Amino acid sequence: MAIIPPTVERVEEFLQYTDYAPDEEIAILASANLRATPWNIAVNAVMAGCRPEHMPILIAMVRAIGDPNYPYAMYNGSTHSFNNFFWINGPLARQLKIDFGQGLIAHPTNQVIGRAMGLIERNIAGFRIKETQMGSFGKIQSWVLAEDEEAIYNIGWEPYHVEKGFDRNASTVSTGTSTVWGQNLIPATDDPRILMQLIAYGITYGEGFASGNIRSGRYILVEPGVAEVLAAGGYTKQSLKDDLVKTARKVTYEWVFSKVHGSFGAIYPPFEEELAKTLAEPITEKGKLPPWLPRFPGWEEIQTTPSINADNIQIIICGDPSRNKVQTLAGGGLNTMEIRLPPNWDELMEKAGYRPLKEFFLAEN
Repeated sequence: MAIIPPTVERVEEFLQYTDYAPDEEIAILASANLRATPWNIAVNAVMAGCRPEHMPILIAMVRAIGDPNYPYAMYNGSTHSFNNFFWINGPLARQLKIDFGQGLIAHPTNQVIGRAMGLIERNIAGFRIKETQMGSFGKIQSWVLAEDEEAIYNIGWEPYHVEKGFDRNASTVSTGTSTVWGQNLIPATDDPRILMQLIAYGITYGEGFASGNIRSGRYILVEPGVAEVLAAGGYTKQSLKDDLVKTARKVTYEWVFSKVHGSFGAIYPPFEEELAKTLAEPITEKGKLPPWLPRFPGWEEIQTTPSINADNIQIIICGDPSRNKVQTLAGGGLNTMEIRLPPNWDELMEKAGYRPLKEFFLAEN
């Protein structure tokens, strides 16, 4: 993709869409520990092909990843090949046409914002392959999406930012990381309980992500049609999370095998010792491993271990409203920032040909 030259005139146009001073410090971005300012954020935004009105979103994203409590350097420097992604809530997403439907991260508006964050990651944060960005399988471009809030309110749920205590007509940016773009589930049932069980199955996928002390999270992208079935069956986002925690379990033998022989987190003791600790009872036949396959009668009676806790599950409603997909992303990191708009935002939007922000507010049902 071509780079647009960041001329002074173009950069200054972007700076009109924020009330931060051009050289004001927005954040210090590791690993280079350089100052992110509206000026150098705008330079990267111009090169990426963003529009000037994207500036408040980009500044909020930089604030989110630059928060000292957010382990940005750890994720970007990790050998796990973590990828950054962002989602936007509130009326600004609708005003600027950030896509929440079919196409989603491939939408041109979403793409250029993600590309800008990729350039910021390289040029300000200083992450470069084979030097400081050490993902074993590389790293894909940051992606951006929005939540389908109208669909959420129609089924009686709340969007992500309202869950986190923000006003429904506030505009926010949230950031997370994922090691993959996702595991696609295709539920073909109108039974909400079975839908929940299928999502739970997706949560348990992969090595090293069980037990209460694991930091890894799950971001679950649920298409509106699937969410509608769940809501009609009595689920809220929170009760869905609660049932997922009860249901998303691994057979303890398998979890211990993953802990002992995998490399996620700490180095664990030998298999029998760790299994005994997990089951809270001694293994009497030392060296004899429990059976794995085939699945025998009574299999469901075997001790299981929770795969996740509710705080580590984030549910985001988005995607094609005419399809039946659930996308499960495995990763970590989580931060939400309110987007700060300049006082003359409506005037700027009118000149740029947009409708006023208030027209995109969602009223109480």
